[in-house]
Amino acid sequence: MMKNIKLLTVCIALMGVSSIHAQELSYGYYNYIMNRFNMNPAFAGNSGNISAVLNTKTYAAGFSEAPRNTMFGIHAPINNVQGIGARLISDRRGAFEVTKYDATYSYQIKFNESSDLRFGVSAGALRRMLNPGSVQYAEFLDQTDPTLASGFYDETSFIAGVGLVYDYSNFQFGLSAPSLVIGGEPLSEHIVGTASYKYNFENSDFSITPLVIYQNLPVIDNRYDVLLKGEYKEKIWTQVGYQSTNNLNFGIGFDLGPFGIGYSYEMNNSEFSNISANSNEIIVRISFLPVKQAERNETIKMLDKYAETLSKMLADQNNQYSKSDVIGEIQKIRIELKNLKNENDEKTAKAVEKRLTLLENQIVELEKKYNK
Repeated sequence: MMKNIKLLTVCIALMGVSSIHAQELSYGYYNYIMNRFNMNPAFAGNSGNISAVLNTKTYAAGFSEAPRNTMFGIHAPINNVQGIGARLISDRRGAFEVTKYDATYSYQIKFNESSDLRFGVSAGALRRMLNPGSVQYAEFLDQTDPTLASGFYDETSFIAGVGLVYDYSNFQFGLSAPSLVIGGEPLSEHIVGTASYKYNFENSDFSITPLVIYQNLPVIDNRYDVLLKGEYKEKIWTQVGYQSTNNLNFGIGFDLGPFGIGYSYEMNNSEFSNISANSNEIIVRISFLPVKQAERNETIKMLDKYAETLSKMLADQNNQYSKSDVIGEIQKIRIELKNLKNENDEKTAKAVEKRLTLLENQIVELEKKYNK
């Protein structure tokens, strides 16, 4: 019996070392079902909010030394086209530990109001180590074995990744290599592609988003996930998915303004279910707009409302608006625009420049129309 335990422990250790040396960081090293920022640096600052994310997943529930992956990240916009972030990832599998610290940067190219392309890069450090004190039944192993000495396998390497995200209307496509460079090792073949489309039901608060995630993985078979997410008013969501490992995934979450929380349950495939029935993942998000950005958003919302009102007046063919109504509205808007130009900072002025030009043109057209 002891011999079998010893053999099993050594085999697991060898498998772990082989996996790490082969750059295989994808046995759940990245939580991604509810947290794509974890795998693609191009998502840094993409929402326009300052966001902090805590994401943890426990595999093979029921084991005392079950693998656990935890990620904490924070990202925010620098301005309208740039974003930054930082991530800390810890992955523990028995005696093996992998820790990653990196910073992220993204840059956006905006083509028009409905499409943009965002590039991202990440760089930091990756520490991979063996903790002999966590080896179960270590007393049955040869204590003179140098591989069991503290610090024998403990290395820190430079790590860098790249990614991009393309948005077109409700369609989104992403591509990333989250661990492209690791020290002096060959370039990693771990490539992740994502594609999704958000469909909003007409005259309804409901929407559905099908999502496909495909991973080109070194050493093991490539993997894909097919997911379907349903949302109500962008505040409550549920998700169901199938993974090529034959696992099923179920999730539910709430986005309540600055606070969000989600839970995902992964049902293991039939081959593994006799050993462990499931894996559990939780994500918690806290986000808020920078004060200046919130003020800019309010200004843009106000200008869009003015433009909508003036558009209705220009399109009026049934004399619903009297000349005095139109002139009064124009005077009110001009006073607001004058105050706006005096109060705004340079970034806000640039953000609303097109809207101000549109409003000025609408006012000129209205004055021509009602001064005939």
